[in-house]
Amino acid sequence: MAENQMETGGEKTLGQKVADIVVAVIAIGMALFHLYAASLGAFTPYFQTSIHWAFVGAYIVITRPLKFPGGKIIDILLVLINIFLSYYQLVLQDKAIRYAGIYTPMEVYIAIAAVIVTLLIAWRVVGTILPVICIVFIAYGLFGYHITGMFHTGRFSVQRLFTDLYANVSSGMYGQTLYVSAQFIFIFVLFGCLLELTGAGEFFVDLAFSLTGKTRGGPAQAAVFSSMLMGTINGSGAANVVTTGTFTIPLMKKVGYKPSMAGAVEAVASSGGQIMPPVMGAVAFLMSEITGIKYSRIALAAFIPAVLYYITLSATVYFSARKDNIPAAEDAQIKKIGAVFKAGWLYFLPLVVLITLLINNYSVKRSAFFAIIATLIVGFIKNRANMTPQKLLKALKSSVEGIAAIAAACILAGIVMDVINVTGLGLKISGIIIGIANGNLMTALILSFLTSLLLGMGLPTSAAYMILAVLVAPALVKMGITQLAAHLFILYFGALSTITPPVALSTFAAAGIAGAGMWSTGRDAIKLASTGFIIPFVFVYYNALLFEGPIGLIIWAAVTAAIGCVILATSVIGWAGKNLHFIVRIILFPCAVLLFTTPLLFNLAGFGVAFTAIAVYNLVPGLKKRS
Repeated sequence: MAENQMETGGEKTLGQKVADIVVAVIAIGMALFHLYAASLGAFTPYFQTSIHWAFVGAYIVITRPLKFPGGKIIDILLVLINIFLSYYQLVLQDKAIRYAGIYTPMEVYIAIAAVIVTLLIAWRVVGTILPVICIVFIAYGLFGYHITGMFHTGRFSVQRLFTDLYANVSSGMYGQTLYVSAQFIFIFVLFGCLLELTGAGEFFVDLAFSLTGKTRGGPAQAAVFSSMLMGTINGSGAANVVTTGTFTIPLMKKVGYKPSMAGAVEAVASSGGQIMPPVMGAVAFLMSEITGIKYSRIALAAFIPAVLYYITLSATVYFSARKDNIPAAEDAQIKKIGAVFKAGWLYFLPLVVLITLLINNYSVKRSAFFAIIATLIVGFIKNRANMTPQKLLKALKSSVEGIAAIAAACILAGIVMDVINVTGLGLKISGIIIGIANGNLMTALILSFLTSLLLGMGLPTSAAYMILAVLVAPALVKMGITQLAAHLFILYFGALSTITPPVALSTFAAAGIAGAGMWSTGRDAIKLASTGFIIPFVFVYYNALLFEGPIGLIIWAAVTAAIGCVILATSVIGWAGKNLHFIVRIILFPCAVLLFTTPLLFNLAGFGVAFTAIAVYNLVPGLKKRS
């Protein structure tokens, strides 16, 4: 938090006290503005994004100050300039109604300054990679006409490109990508922080532990399901890791999980929340806006694949505990499920309110607003001691901290998307995928999978999805894939990019809490999320997993795929009654894949071979116990 980042020990200086006051004003002002916008306000998108970034940009600079002499002056100037640039965005849009596309030389300089200041501010919270990518894309927009071949572009002047980056409210910096942060994601981050304040996070952990505590690796199972519940609300897997992970990771280590495995479980569970209905980290609402598909249809289609993802994660956690002889929790440590539910059932009320309003066609922001009101009511009923002004302020600060990296990534993603649109790069990349695939759908899917992982690295899921929806999804649709399947495909790999090295935000955060190595945690995370890398390929070919087709076929597909998930977990971990020889593990992997496919014969063959391999290995004496 801000006060922790600025405090250097001992009594705070006057400057630090002033910074704390400013941060408090930002947190309160930002919460009130977005709550008003979600309930009574009817703001234009560019107005909401401008105010949103003015708040977030100021917060980033104040909480991450420059440390060298003269740094404070630069910070103050950056904050003031950013506020002016956000304000002038409003002036420019009002002017554009009368003089569209006509800019004065001063406005061109303002646009250039806006890009530079945005890069400098965002760099403080998202790191180096994404700003460098933006600079590369800007350079491509300016100098791409020198390139020959498919990537050749028209000639764009500095004036044309930078004014478009600044003033285009469709695909520029203040365009659709930042609007998603301002319109959807922040209100859900605020919802999650207030829900955590009420004690709901602890309740979800207790509830999950009471349900799973008697199984091997109970704390890890608790981490899986509590992180799933909080992760679907949160707009960032990494942000969810640093909240629920502070409870679950130490608990997993305490019962015997290796630090890397404890971190991997939390990272995979938190990132999976981005694909779990009903909220899907707010991406479901974004997908609905981009595709025109109803939210309810998207949430329904995402349900079975998300459940399969967590079945595999839960099974791998259990098999890992058995393989490493991690004991179940003692009875004295496990609270009775009835007592836990009786004490905390009211914490489900905000989620019920949210889902009920969404189903009844209330707008997303209005539904989130009433869910927040329900959360505050529950907080005053269940945990009045936490609902003090000081703790409420701390929750508001946490919400701004939670949105900071997301908003910064979104505004930078706007730069990338605008260059893509101006230069026509999106059509070119889609053309490249289709051209290389040469009519082969699997080749197109593999190329899209690799592109999604690459472009999603370092981005929150929502920002990654928006870029991929422009670059990759059109190619898949042209290859004959349904629009829903294509967009869910890229969403999965955009979400999984947060656990995939080398730039894995969720894995990095979890490894830090666990005290484990980044690469070892990443390796374990990929093993645990194995179904997430397979299921998208399956539902492209087998739409029954997206709730399409006869109900009997949907049920059969779900059941056989669930069995396949367990077999896949057995193969990945290497345990089924005893440690499995690597040859048995190799045999089990294709068996699991066969259970995800359509033909009944394939399903029966996969199950039969897997059952036989495990039974023979366990029953025939003399076979070595070797993993």
